[in-house]
Amino acid sequence: MRLDLYLTKNFDIQSRNKAHEIIKSNKVKVDGKTVSKPSFLVDETSKIELLEEDFYVSRAAYKLKHFLDEIKIDLKNKEALDIGSSTGGFTQILLLNSIKKVTCVDVGSNQLHEKIKNDKRIVFFEKQDIRKFQSDKKFDLVTCDVSFISILNILKEIDSFAKNEIIILFKPQFEVGTNVKRDKKGVVKDKKAVLKAREKFLDQTKLLNWKLKYNSQSKLEGKEGNEEELFYFNK
Repeated sequence: MRLDLYLTKNFDIQSRNKAHEIIKSNKVKVDGKTVSKPSFLVDETSKIELLEEDFYVSRAAYKLKHFLDEIKIDLKNKEALDIGSSTGGFTQILLLNSIKKVTCVDVGSNQLHEKIKNDKRIVFFEKQDIRKFQSDKKFDLVTCDVSFISILNILKEIDSFAKNEIIILFKPQFEVGTNVKRDKKGVVKDKKAVLKAREKFLDQTKLLNWKLKYNSQSKLEGKEGNEEELFYFNK
């Protein structure tokens, strides 16, 4: 039996997609060895271990976790604004890294996961477009993970709320426009269009005088399979 299927049948994991995330994040051991392939074959004699009992609330959590492991910034005593918080993947990782407070803003409602929504360090604004959001203060860190809108449309708002540090998840599928070639799953196939959108994004950040400190491809692809990229800026 495939490892991903085994996890859904024998552990409290809701779907094979979730099992994929866990396996690819090196959270599963088979007979004492870490396995990162969902298609890895196991049987009744295999010893399966999950390295974390309390898994993250979304794919976004894994993306930010790996990125923070790379840039190693100190979040203690800092206040963050999480734009496009959704179920709270980014927020959860910030909380686990000792952030002082997170202000979550999302256009949706009732999305924040049960695991974190009662954390007293969270202030949540639902049904709220960041372009209409108001705050009297700036935030030490602004994180952004949005869908169905181009980052270019909200760069001004990100800049206005950021005191210094900014982390943005760049999703090419929402940056290249609707006329660009995609496969049946929605994966952008036009690499030139992706590079052009990426350059345009970076050009706009330069106009805002942001300084790019680090960037890397997300360790997890988007749900449909698009390659995404994380950027860390200072002002």
